Amino acid sequence: MKFGDTNFIGVADTEEYKSFVSEDWHVDDLLFKHIAKEMRNGHILFFQMTAEGIEHSWNVEVLIDSEEENIEQSCFRKASGFIKVTHERLFLVDYDCITMAAQFEQHKVPDRNCSQYRIEIPNGDYQVEVFQYYNVDDDEYTGTNQKDILLHFRKADQFQDIADKTFWYTY
Repeated sequence: MKFGDTNFIGVADTEEYKSFVSEDWHVDDLLFKHIAKEMRNGHILFFQMTAEGIEHSWNVEVLIDSEEENIEQSCFRKASGFIKVTHERLFLVDYDCITMAAQFEQHKVPDRNCSQYRIEIPNGDYQVEVFQYYNVDDDEYTGTNQKDILLHFRKADQFQDIADKTFWYTY
């Protein structure tokens, strides 16, 4: 994932994600309240990738319903959440994309940059395990240096509302 502000990135069902917040939104309104609500609804999973504000072109690998039931590999950090797929696709999104659409109704998710990060995936509920191997703040890999992030999608029997905030949010 290149370009844009990649301090925060996520994966979103852009057909269902409600992007507009307000022309005068504040970061707490967006990152705590709005995105938390959209995560509880299964429309987005969103992650803070750096505490130091370092932008990075993330090398993201996507596995969908892979044969590997559980991935047992060391990593910098790991998170798990659920997302709903309604139009056979998701998009990787970054902070620029989310914040511009939050402030201006005419901006949509995905934006021109993020529209190139399309994930083709059958409709349904998915558990998503997110493995971050690269710690951009310390310029250090844990587990593998072949990818920075792995998104592992596994079909779920039902959606579970377990994510209530931006993952790894430190402010």
